This record gives sequence, C-alpha cells and structure tokens, in this order.
Amino acid sequence: MINFVIVDDNNMHRKKVSSIIMTIMMNNKVSFEIQEFGDFNSTLLNYFKNPKPNSIYILDLELPSGDGIDIARKIRDEYNDWTSPIIILTAHTSLYFQVYKQRLQILDFIGKSDNIEKNINENIAICLRMLNMDRIYKFTYRHTDYTIPINKIDYIQRDDRRIKIVCKNEEYYTIDTINSIKDNFPSYFIISCKGTLLNMNNVLKIDWINCKVYFKDGLEAFVVSKSHKKDIDNYERN
Repeated sequence: MINFVIVDDNNMHRKKVSSIIMTIMMNNKVSFEIQEFGDFNSTLLNYFKNPKPNSIYILDLELPSGDGIDIARKIRDEYNDWTSPIIILTAHTSLYFQVYKQRLQILDFIGKSDNIEKNINENIAICLRMLNMDRIYKFTYRHTDYTIPINKIDYIQRDDRRIKIVCKNEEYYTIDTINSIKDNFPSYFIISCKGTLLNMNNVLKIDWINCKVYFKDGLEAFVVSKSHKKDIDNYERN
C-alpha cells in the first residue's frame, strides 16, 4: 500500500494532482490511499504523529501557514524520516536552487505550469523503486485481478488445491504452483517447509524449538521445519 500525502491550499489544484495520482496508480495496479490537506495545520500535524508506511509527500511550496519546506524539515528533522520521498510543487520555479540548498533530500521540484501530469508520472515511477514497490506479483483468482508488491509478502503456502499468499493484514489465493512462483520470485524466497516459500527479507527471527517465525511486521507463523534448517542457515550465512 502506497500512501500519498498532498498538501496544497488550492483546492482545484489539489484535486487535479489527486486525480493524476489515481490514474497512474490504477494503471500500475498498485494499492494506494490519498490524504489531502489544505494547509500546514493541526490536522496535518496529527497525521505526522501516526504516519503510515510507504508515504509519498507532494507539498505546495507556498501555504497560508508556512510552506512546503517547513513541512519537509519537520518530516526529516523532527520525525527523522529520511526514506519517504518528498516532491515540491510551486508556481515559482526560480526558487529551485533555494529549495535544494535546504538539504532535505527533495526528490523533485515541479512547476505547476509545466507538464505536471508527465512530471508526476515520472516521479511516482522513481518513488515506487525507492520504496521497493516496483517489483510486483500479478495474478488472477476467481475472475479478479490482483497486484501485490513482492516485498510485502511474508510467506506463500500450499492450501489444499490453492496457494495462499500471506501479508501482514491480508491473505490472497492463487492457482499458481509453489514451483512456478519460486522460479519467478527473488532468491530471498526460499523453501522453509513442505509447500511453503518464506520471504527471508521479512524475517525478524526464527524459534527453531517451536518452528515458529517472527516477522518484522509483527506477524507470527509456524512456517519452518527443522528438515529445512540447513538451507535457511546457508542463506543467512551468505
């Protein structure tokens, strides 16, 4: 899930940016949410207290109660978030150099009078790569198409005649086979027990006494067997 945060006091322009994002993300078939704010105010500050993961900030440079640089500084310095991409929108492209001098790791500086749709499209493509959301698993189950970022999958397991795909808060099903998925997935997905692929990048620790896996996202599952301990140990050593 990608979480977009748009801050712009011009309602018409904010809706335009939101519409552009919706079109791009639906075409990419990546799940997303959009939060809109009209100013640097208490509502926005409340969002920062409980920010959502995989956030992309699109900030107007000039706002009634501050500016986009103030918001970017709060994101970077006060909340110590140096991974979320930040894009600045402005009607004054002459301020480009001043923005970059702030050293707030701004991804791009987009003029509102430029080809904004093209620029946002290009920036979102970069953001998806930065957030490791560009590598996705697309499949169809019961006439419904699904798209899941691979890095969000904790494990994949055979479930009778189906394959269950497990993320932190969601489960999906497919009729693909474990072998076909393994052949097309990154090498950090390894067989951890019979009929199970484990995403080693998401593993926090393994309790080998109880054959239980603790994932970084808080999920816990009995998805390892001692017969595959050697393979997992070899992966961890490498």
